[in-house]
Amino acid sequence: MTLTPSPKPRILLVQCGPDRRHVDRETEDFDPERGLVKRATMTPLACATLAALTPDTFTVDIWDEELHGQLRVDTPVGDYDIVGVSVMYSALTYQARFLGGFFRDRGATVVAGGPAVSAAPEDYRGFFDALFVNEAERTWPRFLSDYLQGEYAPEYRQIDKPALSESPPPRWDGIAADFPRYAWGSVQTTRGCPFDCSFCDVIYLYGRKQRHKPVAQVLEEVRRHAVLGAEGVFFADDEFIGDAGYAKEVLAGLVPLNRALPRPLRFFTQVTMNLSRDAQLMEGMADANFYTVVLGIESFDPAALKEAQKHQNVRADLMGDLLRIQAHGIGPRGSFIVGFDHDTPAVFDSLHANIQRSHLPWVVVAPLQAPRGTKLWTRLRAEGRLATPRKALSRDRGAISLNVMPLGMTRPQLLEGFRDLVERLSTWDAACERIRGFISGIQRFPRVEEPAWPEAITDRFLREATDAWALTSAERAVLGDTLAEVRRTAPTMLPRAVFFLARNQNERRRHERLFTDFDAVLAAERLGDFIPDTQPVYVPATFATAMRDVFPDLYVRLSRDLPDRRDVPEASRDVLVDFVSRWGEGFQALQPQHHEFLRELCDAAVAARGGHPGALAALQADDEQALRTQARRTGLLEALLKDVRDELASWGR
Repeated sequence: MTLTPSPKPRILLVQCGPDRRHVDRETEDFDPERGLVKRATMTPLACATLAALTPDTFTVDIWDEELHGQLRVDTPVGDYDIVGVSVMYSALTYQARFLGGFFRDRGATVVAGGPAVSAAPEDYRGFFDALFVNEAERTWPRFLSDYLQGEYAPEYRQIDKPALSESPPPRWDGIAADFPRYAWGSVQTTRGCPFDCSFCDVIYLYGRKQRHKPVAQVLEEVRRHAVLGAEGVFFADDEFIGDAGYAKEVLAGLVPLNRALPRPLRFFTQVTMNLSRDAQLMEGMADANFYTVVLGIESFDPAALKEAQKHQNVRADLMGDLLRIQAHGIGPRGSFIVGFDHDTPAVFDSLHANIQRSHLPWVVVAPLQAPRGTKLWTRLRAEGRLATPRKALSRDRGAISLNVMPLGMTRPQLLEGFRDLVERLSTWDAACERIRGFISGIQRFPRVEEPAWPEAITDRFLREATDAWALTSAERAVLGDTLAEVRRTAPTMLPRAVFFLARNQNERRRHERLFTDFDAVLAAERLGDFIPDTQPVYVPATFATAMRDVFPDLYVRLSRDLPDRRDVPEASRDVLVDFVSRWGEGFQALQPQHHEFLRELCDAAVAARGGHPGALAALQADDEQALRTQARRTGLLEALLKDVRDELASWGR
């Protein structure tokens, strides 16, 4: 990748990524014209969005570490004034910290943001010149303006949730030539999720109330991907159908758009099992050409699902609902978790049998982890059930690392059962059985025309797969028999069958990496020498519930007295931080003295911003009621509660 210098202030946006030397980090696809190809997973949406938010007074380059490789001390890279590091998940923390030091040493101002930074900013303080917590549509331009004026803050924090109409179309021009090297382009239509799974932090990062990008902008972004040569688009939503009416509007535009293209794009996104209850949604997604959807199934055990607060999956006929989705030609990527409190060693055989019965063409299984700050983490921390082995392997070796102490089995039993399960599921016999079952179960075929695949194309796939995947003669035969059956019964589904065969190979390679030095991992686990997670939970467990009752009063008071209502989110945050730091973990329920203290804190926050507490006329009854309704519906309280936790956690370090 050539990076061109410019007299303008220069910005390098780095999508922090894994080491490309690890083969499981690449996606393998089969293209009918080019054969088997390896690609990076997904275009760097965050960096392209920041580029679009950057004024023309700067120049911007993008370096995607998944595509181009991790930046190292010997990587030839130009000099930059600002380097922005986007960190998607916590496993990349150490590479992100390296980038902070590396570019600081070169004289750049280095900043970081992204979901991992927003989830745990305390892990990044001191390694960067500035952090961006939460969404950056407003804070990134503010930082650039501050930078040009010679002084910027150490942290930029967006408390309330901006409308997605504020998010501009991403600028892809800097990486346009690389589009064919990605398996998926990326477009975001919504942020937020209406559900509250105990192991997930999405609602803390993006809110429970979904926000929607204008449909016309979504369609234009998809159209732009087609022009740039993308073969598929991932809709980077946590719950694409969270608002079914909006999703149907998007689909109504996608179907004719895709039919008009010389070669239709394939689509991919994340949805809940609620998809199975809406025939119009299933038909729309099928006809738009959604090859696959991520379905967080997690378990077939209702008790485990209730434990995980996965209530949307607790249904009378989970298996039937899965088959109903697949009957429309949509092949789910079924995601499962093992290690819930209700799981015993019997879960592995049970899950294997149910997955095979479900005919899921793509399966991902993971041991339970408790991300910091989630409800699961808080509960297990309080129970003393969070720990990691004292004798840990190198982070670069890809070994499994658990932080949960399970109830129904030992950690070695969990790891051994997990390994055995994924190896059984990813054998070619098991995968082909599920793929054949998926294809044979389609009752309504997607109404989208893809180029026909003559027998010569599938013959080429088998030849190349045999060599690249080191297939045995028996494995080649089962793949060949599967494709022959699809050609005989549903020839239009051949591209999908090959797509899912490639996905299974990717999972097999991921497992090879994951189980590197597995015996050493088990040996460390069996020593039983663990480091307990003793980081305090500062925010009282009852605080969030109490605030839901009293927050509308605070919102009205601040809205009434502040000179500028746009300051309400930050003033609210100051009030809640001060309240929790005063009452601490001893808080049980709101008492009269608490109400008085909250009023005092509100008045102090108003005065600090140039207002005069109580000096303004009382609000009209209708205006006050409107503000109370707004306080309940904006999702601001959830964002504030997360910020309170972040702030107080940073004090404990």
